[in-house]
Parts: sequence; structure tokens; C-alpha cells
Amino acid sequence: MKLKHIALVASLAMSLASTAHAAPVVKKITLTAQIGDSIFVSRPDGSGWYDHEELDATDRTQRAFSKTLPIRVWTKGAEFNISLARPLQMRGGSYEMREPRVVLSQPGGEDEVRVGAPLKVRQSTPGDGGYDQIHRLTVSARAPAQTPDGPSINGIYRGDLVVLFEPSAATP
Repeated sequence: MKLKHIALVASLAMSLASTAHAAPVVKKITLTAQIGDSIFVSRPDGSGWYDHEELDATDRTQRAFSKTLPIRVWTKGAEFNISLARPLQMRGGSYEMREPRVVLSQPGGEDEVRVGAPLKVRQSTPGDGGYDQIHRLTVSARAPAQTPDGPSINGIYRGDLVVLFEPSAATP
């Protein structure tokens, strides 16, 4: 009977030893969430921000390009400022798109969004403890002019649109 117990203890110890030598598998996911109490900018459905967008040709000659992005802005106060953090440039090969513009459409009309000149936007739709409104951000540019005897202007043009949204200081 003692021999059975010794054999059982030995087999149990061996199985525990083999599991102890197995390498553990560790998986890591970094999660972040940001809560702002004065301004939140997103797509109209409240999901994240735009990632990659393609400007569409506005005519058959492909000389002008444009893209309109609906944006949802929730603010605690009735106003916010919007500006470009840096000039919009779209480059491809040795050429650059001409006359890039960013325009914000709102109920009162359209205004160009520029670098260093914050545009004050008034929200008019109250909602959920602040103001919740959908605006349209339109990005446009013209095709580059081809240089005589230069390379073709055909190709992909890329650039980063960096827009700064800031809550407006309360006016007394």
C-alpha cells in the first residue's frame, strides 16, 4: 500500500514540475479614455475622429478637389474657437496642390479656418448639459500646375490636416 502512495505522489510531483517549467503567456493591451468637461469633437454619430480621407475631384478635368466632413462639436459654453495648427500642404513627387482651403460651414454662413487666427464659432443648439451641434468642415485644393518639360502631375498627394478646437473663454 505504501508503494501505491509513493507512486501517486511521484507522478503528481512530476506533473506539477512540468507545468511549472512551461513559459507563461502574457498579453498586454493599453487602453485609454479621455473625458473633457468643456469640449468634445467627433463624427456626427459620436464615434471617434476621421483617420484617412480622400479628396474627390469636383470636375471631369481633375483640376479641383474637395471633401466635406460633418463634425459634431459638444461644448459646455456657447462658443468655441477653431484654427489650423499648421498650414495645410498636400505634396506628391515634386509638386504641391495649390490654394488649399479649410472652410467651416455653420448656420450663420461659411468661414475660412486659418493658422494663427482662431475663428470664434457660436453654438446654438442646447443639449446634454451644454451645446451640441453638427458643422461641416470642407477641405479643398487645386491641382498643381505642370512645369514645362517637367514630370507629370499624376500621382497621389498627401498631407495632414491638423485642426485645433478650443473652448472659448467665458465673456462676463
